[in-house]
Amino acid sequence: MRFPVLTVGVTTVTAATNLVQLTVPGVLERFERTPAGLHGEWWRTVTSLFVQDSGIAGTVSNLLFLVLIGTVAEQVVSRPRWLLHYFGVGLASEFVGYLWQPVGGGNSIAVCGLTGVAALALWQRDSRLPAWAAGATVLWCGALFASLWWPLLVVGVVAVAIVQGRPWAVRPAGAAVALTGVFLSALTNIHGGALLIGILLALLTTRPARR
Repeated sequence: MRFPVLTVGVTTVTAATNLVQLTVPGVLERFERTPAGLHGEWWRTVTSLFVQDSGIAGTVSNLLFLVLIGTVAEQVVSRPRWLLHYFGVGLASEFVGYLWQPVGGGNSIAVCGLTGVAALALWQRDSRLPAWAAGATVLWCGALFASLWWPLLVVGVVAVAIVQGRPWAVRPAGAAVALTGVFLSALTNIHGGALLIGILLALLTTRPARR
């Protein structure tokens, strides 16, 4: 497994920004996504990927899954493609957010962009995937459901216990990402749009997987 250079770098920068946000009043309000991002304050579309609107628990969760999903993605795609999925899908999803959730911030939608990479690699049974990739991906889907109602995280934990270490569950784990994207999109949740954009980009840019 190659060292996840981009994952570590982006996590470090995001965590440093989050620390500033937690210690300096007004940072979130200045840099989160709001309708003003479409009316002159253009930087909000970018900076909202680095601040968090879900408190300490949400911040820790987003950073943890950036490490997990980012590491998975960095094993199966080139680093330029990693950046495209993280920042490209993240920025595209901000515009979904302007429609569905016009106020907010967080790197979770960018993590969803990388989840599209993981989903396709799982479906293709890519040999470069870490052994824990299916479990981490399914747990992330559970965390996204938990953002709607926190007890749903239990569903994710149970699903991880079922899929982890079982070869037959690799493809279903990839399919779970697509189903999560469709379900959340039906609820006009920004993460659903981000997952589907991530999957679409992976389909358009993928190469045959190593088996």
